[in-house]
Amino acid sequence: MRIQCNHCQAVFNIADGNMPRNRAFTATCSKCKQTITVQPQQGGMGSDSRGKDTPVGVDLSLSEVGDAPTAIDADFDGAGAYDSPLEVLEEGAMSALVCVDEPERFKAVKDALEDLNYYSSVASSVKEALSKLRYNQYDLVMLDEEFCGETSENNTILRYLQPMPMSARRSIFLMLISNQIRTLDNLLAFSKSVNAVINVNDVPKVKLVLERAIADHRRFYKVYIDLIKTIGIH
Repeated sequence: MRIQCNHCQAVFNIADGNMPRNRAFTATCSKCKQTITVQPQQGGMGSDSRGKDTPVGVDLSLSEVGDAPTAIDADFDGAGAYDSPLEVLEEGAMSALVCVDEPERFKAVKDALEDLNYYSSVASSVKEALSKLRYNQYDLVMLDEEFCGETSENNTILRYLQPMPMSARRSIFLMLISNQIRTLDNLLAFSKSVNAVINVNDVPKVKLVLERAIADHRRFYKVYIDLIKTIGIH
């Protein structure tokens, strides 16, 4: 869902799965620091975590909403220069989350995304990446299976994305950088619950691989996407 600050007009993306249902809530704009009141997507009454009925439209601190983030403008321990989980994007801009810390791979990925007109949001730690994913909706996620010293068998970010509800997951193109799987091995990509894989040896050609993989993905899902748009499923 996109929300707009009525003070500075900044536009933010928040994943629908992280929105509190059937109630208004407040958040702090990371740009102008003013309070934003966000109205619910559906009408009706909601119940807070204590079971008390709360009329829609009453401002609640996010810590009181059981299925909402604890605070949109929270101070994340150990996040370094990471100031806020909300990111300001121009309308229609394509966004990518980069979870790559090996210098040569990072440069190749960053340059490719720039050439493909993606806004790159760079995570410097696993915790920061999870925070960004929790509060923002990305078109593309580039994940190195060895990001921050993790492994293909025990990758925290991958484990977070794999069980994500389809309503949120289907809008993310997830490419895994692997030192074991061949580039564009669709069967093993499916087994990892990712959209495509690129081998570390092919990272210098990541732009070409991305273009092909995304084009194939769009062709494959075109009928499905057209159908859900027609019948109004989001």
